[in-house]
Amino acid sequence: MAIYKPYSLRTPNFELLSGGIRVMYGLFGWLLAKGQVAYLNAKYSTSDFIGVYPEIYWGNDMGADTVVKYILNKPGVMSSFGMPGPSIFPPEDHIFGFTKLYDTYDLDEDHLMFLPILNLHLFKDQKKKRKNRCVFVGKGRDMPLKKTEGLKRITIKMSMDQGALADYLNTCEVMYSFENPTAMNEIARLCGCRVIFLPDEVVRYTKKDLEEKYEPGMNGIGWGKDTTFDVSAFRSHYIALQTRFSDQLDKFIEITQA
Repeated sequence: MAIYKPYSLRTPNFELLSGGIRVMYGLFGWLLAKGQVAYLNAKYSTSDFIGVYPEIYWGNDMGADTVVKYILNKPGVMSSFGMPGPSIFPPEDHIFGFTKLYDTYDLDEDHLMFLPILNLHLFKDQKKKRKNRCVFVGKGRDMPLKKTEGLKRITIKMSMDQGALADYLNTCEVMYSFENPTAMNEIARLCGCRVIFLPDEVVRYTKKDLEEKYEPGMNGIGWGKDTTFDVSAFRSHYIALQTRFSDQLDKFIEITQA
């Protein structure tokens, strides 16, 4: 594997509950593990480096000679510093996508990198007795559905203590979710809790979209109703995604260092 230029990854400060930011920090760690020289938000005295930006950033404020845009959401949807991100990018930029679900560029497999960011040592099935049901709203709409009334809500405060979150989800047989996709659906399933997604009139992605394009898949997620769940198969699939990312990152390094 060729190693020529260092990387600098542009990212906001770390936030535990921001999936996009965690992906950028995860990519930073993976690049180091691959033996690459990588920094966060560094401006070198020379332009001979590779700047990696999530899609929320305009331009190339680090002054990199080679620019990579890592599409973590559909361009123009998310904001940075109170301003929506760009919806188009310069033709000379390298475009890589996090998931097929957000791909508006018809990227080939060499330019898709789904990075699993969840802690498999923490989020696992503890084989506890399951007697609870809970609900996660997230960015979804809090619909007044009777089936979620009186259920414990997964809040931001609870999510900040990831150990407590894992322990609680291990007491739950079902988590109702108003948001899809979301890492919380993967967290619940890794903990052995199946998910029932409650779509409302504003559904960003259809069931078919998620089945065909979202890399973690729909094992254990019911669309508006309960479903079957193979916990061990989902965990094995998630681990396989990590292995696949390692191979995809090798290709990323090859392409960006060329």
